[in-house]
Amino acid sequence: MSIAALVNQTIDRTPAGRIFGYEVFPQYREAPGAVVRAVNRGVASRRLARVGKGRFYKPRRGVLGDLPVSDEERLRDVLYRNGRRTGYVTGPALYNRLGLTTQMPRTVAVAVNRATQIKDLGTMRMRLLSRRAPISDSTVPLLEILDVLRDARKVPDANVERVIEAMRRRLADLAPTELKRLQRLALDYYSPSTRALLGMLLTRCRKDLLPELNASLNPTTRFDLSIDSDEWPESRAWNIR
Repeated sequence: MSIAALVNQTIDRTPAGRIFGYEVFPQYREAPGAVVRAVNRGVASRRLARVGKGRFYKPRRGVLGDLPVSDEERLRDVLYRNGRRTGYVTGPALYNRLGLTTQMPRTVAVAVNRATQIKDLGTMRMRLLSRRAPISDSTVPLLEILDVLRDARKVPDANVERVIEAMRRRLADLAPTELKRLQRLALDYYSPSTRALLGMLLTRCRKDLLPELNASLNPTTRFDLSIDSDEWPESRAWNIR
């Protein structure tokens, strides 16, 4: 069977509306030129539509013509590549999903392990934020907690104590191995104020603390988060006020 026929066979099996790249074609590694030409013929015949450099989808047919690819699919294509998690939603859209704010931004912030850029998709705008922390299905729930702690004072229309209480409840449900990994991520990739707030909440939950977490903080540094030390007495040990 020719490469063109194999490419068409893969396209036939691809669900309409699903964004994909050359990586879905097994033949691409051995004959990239032939695969590119076959895909370009699919675009020329309107069997496929192009949504970006090297990214395509098979349009759904509607009564009034081809339907555009959905915002949800565009977002999924940023969050996953080759079946692997490569990004996660952060910022105000994350705070909204967690019930910390009712505001829903037009620009969705996505943390990725590549260069920062803006993607204007018409009905949706994405801001890709470069992050060094490893992104995977197992680390994303932990990174979400740390992002919220980092931005606790920046959550729109939210009281900082309500925000950290919500994160305390999430911490209480984590397994010991997850708590250890969470602290390692905080030590390697997050600011002292985030580490101090994490330490305060772990102390509140009576969870095991890595000695390095406290040792990583300058004992003379004070963190002003405008929280009530009577409500959060653990804050004193972590120099939070």
